[in-house]
Amino acid sequence: MKNLKLLLFSAAALVAFGFAPDGCDNLIFFKEGTKTTLSHYNDDGKPTGATKTTYKNVSRSDGKVSVTAVTENYDKKGKLSTSSDWAMHCENGTLSIDLKSMMPQQQADAYKDFELQVEGMEKEFPSSLAVGSTLKDANVKFTVNAKGGTPMPMMNMSLQITNRKVEAKENIATPAGTFECFRISEDSEMKTIFKVRSKNIYWFSYEVGVVKLEVYKENGKLMTKSELTELTK
Repeated sequence: MKNLKLLLFSAAALVAFGFAPDGCDNLIFFKEGTKTTLSHYNDDGKPTGATKTTYKNVSRSDGKVSVTAVTENYDKKGKLSTSSDWAMHCENGTLSIDLKSMMPQQQADAYKDFELQVEGMEKEFPSSLAVGSTLKDANVKFTVNAKGGTPMPMMNMSLQITNRKVEAKENIATPAGTFECFRISEDSEMKTIFKVRSKNIYWFSYEVGVVKLEVYKENGKLMTKSELTELTK
């Protein structure tokens, strides 16, 4: 599973981002055909691949706007490695990402002969953010049983996202343009047969989502970084 990451904000910022409590469908995420590309690099700045996301199938009902996103992950040679369809919605001024739907199709196929239970909390980005504020935790857990209910703990996976903090408001320049962003930090723990902990720092814009991302080991060493390199809307 790749990075499953994104947030919360206030009335002045709503204007800056073109976001209003009754204007969820004005966000770029809810414009069918919008495409973004995040390019990834190692700690030395060498390319390691890219993630391309296309937003489609927008629906509106009773003030709620929903969209299906298709994400494709490519390796450094441009070869498709994984893909997934996942869901996002906006209601009452809160943007929510369904982490439960973000498992790559290739991984879901590997579980087709098992019983898979998925549970968790969505990752939220309310319309009222302020520097210094703390955001809600998010998590997702995949529990695998053999047919008939026999537990398969070695195949279980979970992701915990905690300590989400809004650290600053900054303008970030990328090959796709310059965007007004909130810098967010969070702790991430991915658990399979072992645990992998990291600290994520990312720059989020309601206009386009994640503009820049840095992932650090527990010891503070930079592991990977990403930035928005293409935007089609």
